[in-house]
Amino acid sequence: MASPCPRCGATKTESVRHGLIYDTLWKFGYHLRCCSSCKRWRLFKQRDPTQRHPDDMTLEELRERYDRKLKEAARKASLASEKPGGKMASDSSEESRGSGGQPSKSSVRAKGAGDDFVEYRLCPKCGSTHYHRSRRRWYERLIRRRRMARCMKCNHRFPYPL
Repeated sequence: MASPCPRCGATKTESVRHGLIYDTLWKFGYHLRCCSSCKRWRLFKQRDPTQRHPDDMTLEELRERYDRKLKEAARKASLASEKPGGKMASDSSEESRGSGGQPSKSSVRAKGAGDDFVEYRLCPKCGSTHYHRSRRRWYERLIRRRRMARCMKCNHRFPYPL
């Protein structure tokens, strides 16, 4: 949880426009945010200063990161069921099964590396995740075109991914 703002006491923060100051602080291991109440800039130390910014990661790196998190979650779930208090977890999983030993629709399964996963939102031209919302032009509003986005790396304009 973020520390309270020294001026107003709010703990909620918002993102700040990326620019020279933001990038410089990121390289020094800090994350620049803005207080959502008084709009004062706030500095937070990064948890892992060697970690790359998610906007600068490639599609393959994002997939590897996603698969790694899925494997960690599956490992934690299996360790929880093997512990002495894990009998309750195994009992609840038996209760969630429908008749005939089939899992019911309410049971949740973690997707493995071979299963399909949610595609990341990327620029169709360069594959970057670094883009922002763009205003629609008057004729796009007239034909009721959906929201637009502009890539910050290649300046390509495309429909905003939902």
